[in-house]
Amino acid sequence: MIQTKKINSKQTAIIILMLFTAKVSADVYTTTEGFDKIKSNLQNSKENQDEYTKNLETVNKNIAEITKAKNTVQKQKESVTQQILSNNESYKKSILQEKEIQQLILSEKQKQEQERIQIEQLEKLLSQIKQNQIQRETLIMDYTSQLQMAQEDKKSWKARDLELRGQESKTIQSLRGLASEEVTWSNKRKGYEIEVKRWASEVEKQQKINDTYQGLKDNK
Repeated sequence: MIQTKKINSKQTAIIILMLFTAKVSADVYTTTEGFDKIKSNLQNSKENQDEYTKNLETVNKNIAEITKAKNTVQKQKESVTQQILSNNESYKKSILQEKEIQQLILSEKQKQEQERIQIEQLEKLLSQIKQNQIQRETLIMDYTSQLQMAQEDKKSWKARDLELRGQESKTIQSLRGLASEEVTWSNKRKGYEIEVKRWASEVEKQQKINDTYQGLKDNK
């Protein structure tokens, strides 16, 4: 702590006296009273010098203490400043980390929303599939009934096929017989066609002879 000393009333009087004696004329120092004044002034000056020297020492000590305190506080300030800089770096990192985490949260929320939509779509698809299963069961029962009817029809058509094949066999036999008769009659037709042509030629020949004879007859 800074220490100071107050100047007392005696010291104040001495200072005033010194200022006053400085203006006293030179002849005062030739008298005994003047010499005593000078001695007194010297003594007072020495006392003032000692007092102010002590005050100066006290002030110097106070200044030294202040300087020491300032250095200590300056070091504390530098330490605090360094801590502030370090703290600011940590604060900036925290801000970046906060933003990164917020971005991660946003990304996860977006994915969560996409998955929620997919779940809804899958649930709708599952519900539709269940409905399809019910409808398919109904269709299977209907198709089973149709299958039974188709199998009965198959038996009927199989029986009909056997019947028709019997008829076909008969028609084949009939066709074979008719084909044989056709060949026979075709051969006869060829023979008759030959005879018809031969006799047509003969008729034409005889017609010409007749026409010639008739012409000769008419000319007579």
